[in-house]
Amino acid sequence: METKLSYNSVSPHLLRLRFGGYYQIDPRSPKLRKMLHTIYMRISLAWILVYTILQAIKVYEVREEIDKVMATLFLFLTHTDSIYKQVVLTIRSDEIEELLDIMRGSLYNQDNPDHKSFLLEVARYSVLILHLDNILALFTCFLWVVLPFVLHLQGKLVEFAVWLPFDVNMDPVFYFTALYVWVTTSWLAFCNTSMDVMVSFLLAQCKTQLSIVRHDLENLMQTSKEESSSTGESYPDVINRRFNKILQHHVQIIYFAKKVEHIFGNAVAYQFLASGWIICTSVYRMVEMNPASIQFLSMVLYIFCMLLQIFMYCYYGNEVTHESKKLMQSAYFMDWLNANVKHRRHLIFFMERVKCPILPLAGVIIPLSNETFVSIVKSSYTFYALLKNNNL
Repeated sequence: METKLSYNSVSPHLLRLRFGGYYQIDPRSPKLRKMLHTIYMRISLAWILVYTILQAIKVYEVREEIDKVMATLFLFLTHTDSIYKQVVLTIRSDEIEELLDIMRGSLYNQDNPDHKSFLLEVARYSVLILHLDNILALFTCFLWVVLPFVLHLQGKLVEFAVWLPFDVNMDPVFYFTALYVWVTTSWLAFCNTSMDVMVSFLLAQCKTQLSIVRHDLENLMQTSKEESSSTGESYPDVINRRFNKILQHHVQIIYFAKKVEHIFGNAVAYQFLASGWIICTSVYRMVEMNPASIQFLSMVLYIFCMLLQIFMYCYYGNEVTHESKKLMQSAYFMDWLNANVKHRRHLIFFMERVKCPILPLAGVIIPLSNETFVSIVKSSYTFYALLKNNNL
């Protein structure tokens, strides 16, 4: 089996983040190359910070006009979430590299043909969702820049959702401004969606490794018999060695899941808290739009992207919990009647250990579960209803 098959489920995401200046290149790269890329990362962060500050100024400038506030606020919150995660990727790069080393390691990439289907499946879905999210985000940003062009060609005044100290409706200033806004928002959208999919599939990798542990447990006796008969090693010794490897694998999965939570938990929590308001403001703007307009289509795609991002976190977090709960069942389903007393005792200890399932959390208190996703959607509707009822 390819020794880095587990790592392949996030390698395309890392490539995009390095290209966007959101994550460091391989630490083993030449010193000069690392230094140049670090400078590029600082420029990337500074660019995005300046743009977000200009949006904050815009919100303050139009604070008396609720429609204009809404037109800027949903993007401003999205960009602050992106900056938060970008900072996390920078200051916790050593811990992230530790996760990547685990995904390149022997326990996550065991030389077992039965594991290959599990690892290939998660890698396939990872790339598929990455492409889907990137394309939707970039297409949404393209639609956002098409509308100002149409209005400008019709001779109408255009107002961008960012503060600028000059008249943007004068030629050729308008075209440079539109290009600046389009490139910046597309860059942010591309990198932000890549980050979200990568973190989600770190959780998906936990789920996959738990599935592999379950598979190895359920087939432990049969595979041990086959190995014992083919190598001549005693049957109890084979069981003991294989079972110890399963224990080590499970311990590493728990450590991996806790590490993902420790690194990204607060950033994901902020995204959850902001998402309710972001979706609310987006829907508030949509109700006044023509359903056949470009603007309406762009908002639909934007809301879909937001829902997809938070759903991935909740879905794969829920899958990790569900799969870890099934470990007890898998341990019972193995052919333990053919094991000696010593191995049965070890199995009981293992079953006691896995009674407590893995529960990924965001911000220490928010469970990554399907119920959380439903709660966020409900909260968004509650915010929207509050705005409409107060005639804002």
